[in-house]
Amino acid sequence: MLNRLRAPPRPAAAVPDSPLGARSVFTVGQRWALFAAFTLLVALRLPDAWTHGRFQDEEATVFLAYAWHHPWLDALFRPFAGYWNLGANASTVLVAELVKGGVVSLERAPYITMTIGLAFQVLPGVLILTGKAQWLANRLAVVVALLMIAIMPATSEVSFNVLHIQFHLALCTGIILALDVPDSRLARASYQLLLFLAPLCGPGAIVLLPFFALRAFLDRDTGRAWQFGVLAVGAALQLLIFYGPSPVRGHPLNPALIPAVMLVRMIALPAVGIQLGNRVAMTIVDSLLEGGVLVWLASAATVALFAALVWKAAQRRDAAVWLVLSGLSISAVTFGVGMATLNPLSAFNIQGGERYNFLPLVLVGLALLVLAMRTEFRRSIFAALCLLMLITGAYHYQLPLEDFAHGPSWPDEVRAWRADHNHPLAVWPRPWVADLSDEAQECLPPGPDPAHSTQPRYCESGWLAGFYRM
Repeated sequence: MLNRLRAPPRPAAAVPDSPLGARSVFTVGQRWALFAAFTLLVALRLPDAWTHGRFQDEEATVFLAYAWHHPWLDALFRPFAGYWNLGANASTVLVAELVKGGVVSLERAPYITMTIGLAFQVLPGVLILTGKAQWLANRLAVVVALLMIAIMPATSEVSFNVLHIQFHLALCTGIILALDVPDSRLARASYQLLLFLAPLCGPGAIVLLPFFALRAFLDRDTGRAWQFGVLAVGAALQLLIFYGPSPVRGHPLNPALIPAVMLVRMIALPAVGIQLGNRVAMTIVDSLLEGGVLVWLASAATVALFAALVWKAAQRRDAAVWLVLSGLSISAVTFGVGMATLNPLSAFNIQGGERYNFLPLVLVGLALLVLAMRTEFRRSIFAALCLLMLITGAYHYQLPLEDFAHGPSWPDEVRAWRADHNHPLAVWPRPWVADLSDEAQECLPPGPDPAHSTQPRYCESGWLAGFYRM
């Protein structure tokens, strides 16, 4: 397999690239039009958020509230829930300082975080439109890739908020692994910046580090080695300085059940949608609780199916195998030990943590696209699978989970807060509220019984208590 994955030698004469290092099948004007359409598709998934102004739970209840009550340097470098989320920390520190300094009104504050979140959310699309790879040398493939990023079902939780910048940067990491190393210095530097930031915003990108090492070894390419090195530096900073245990993690799912969860979230969801997918999940969980064999058959079938997919992807020297390995690895680590939950079986609930669906679905979907481009697209079973994923995503595009689709009006909450600074400001979804009062509390480390903590939610012990009260 290693010989099959070795990159073919580069041609002696490089084809001139655009300033971003890409030779696109589209003109510059067409790429701008596609980017605008992609951005609108992403932004309009939750239109009420733009109408009313939205902070999504921990954006305001944890990160903004902590930055409001504590020195900015402390808020910037605070790890939370076991890791450092630079994207959320830096964005909310910026908002707090701008509001306190009178530069931005509190009523307009959520539009800052929403815009920052949207900017990072469209970065994978920028890579698709400007990157260079054999699988992107077709206009239909580029369009399908953009749609997969924008409309995957049960992924609206990651929409334009700074909490989940980490997922979009991790997706950028997977896409960079699947793209050719660009020739221009600007593009190389841009890729390296994304690879450095990704692990500093969350652990997802760190899972891909071994694949960058393997590809650098196989390609014998200095550019790949630089990509691995930059990602490794960011990962080392996260793991050695900030990363630590959290009471809501470390509740590992039985390893034999992880494939069954992957069947629900990565096969049933894109194939039959949310409702039928959750019925499949309930059937599997009932079998598990009753001591049946269905859950084990589901796990065995999933392992066989994904093993066959990896084998098929490794048959040619293209991006398919890197995308498949990235999606499956992130999925296994996430559903096995990475989810924030007290009940490991909640991993079977498709809408329980929609953010965890995003990376596996998109990365494996892009892998199917690469496989489809190996032959006549319209005759490929992989093209049919891509089409099925897009149909399911399009159906659920305007049917997001109620918690993410609607919520309180932030300006109304601010008006009540201006009359009484002790008024807790309601955020999306209810019943969570943000404490922007004039009194700050010192945050103590979580105690042995986090369920009975009386600290505010912006303290980690107060946030943890919410898991026991739900």
